[in-house]
Amino acid sequence: MATNRSFIKAHCNHQVDFTPRFQGCYDSIQFVSRHNPEDHRLRNTIQDYHQHSKYHIKLANIMHSHNQFQACVILCDWALASMVKAIYIQKYHVVHPPKEITMNEILPIVHTDTEPGLDIALFIGTIQHISTIEKFYQEETLKPNNIEKLLQRTAEILEELENRLKNDIELK
Repeated sequence: MATNRSFIKAHCNHQVDFTPRFQGCYDSIQFVSRHNPEDHRLRNTIQDYHQHSKYHIKLANIMHSHNQFQACVILCDWALASMVKAIYIQKYHVVHPPKEITMNEILPIVHTDTEPGLDIALFIGTIQHISTIEKFYQEETLKPNNIEKLLQRTAEILEELENRLKNDIELK
């Protein structure tokens, strides 16, 4: 009993770091937020979704190296979904994107006048479908070479979509 109380007491007394996330450019953020706090909020939300996509693809690579192919596919789906949400926020200027973005919404988001996005939209849809299949047939569908190609294509698409984000916003 005493150990539980001391653990709770120690847990409740932890210190929280309130250092701003962008310590290096804090003055410029204050300047932006004084003039338009909504733009500041949109920028932070886009950056958060962008960071999530980076974390998910890193975890997918780790899962691949540990032969956790189903987890790898799911993490690829999450990485793509996070990046699509970042672009959705950038395009429509909303802080809260829909929980799930449909293919009808994905195509106009990834398609531009200079770069057609049908192949990207189809790949995203395929990954969404594969990640929701509850019963994977490990021997047939999730071979290491196939997963490696899937990871590589996911990384290429994330890089392309990231470059589109960089045109309008400074990402870290």
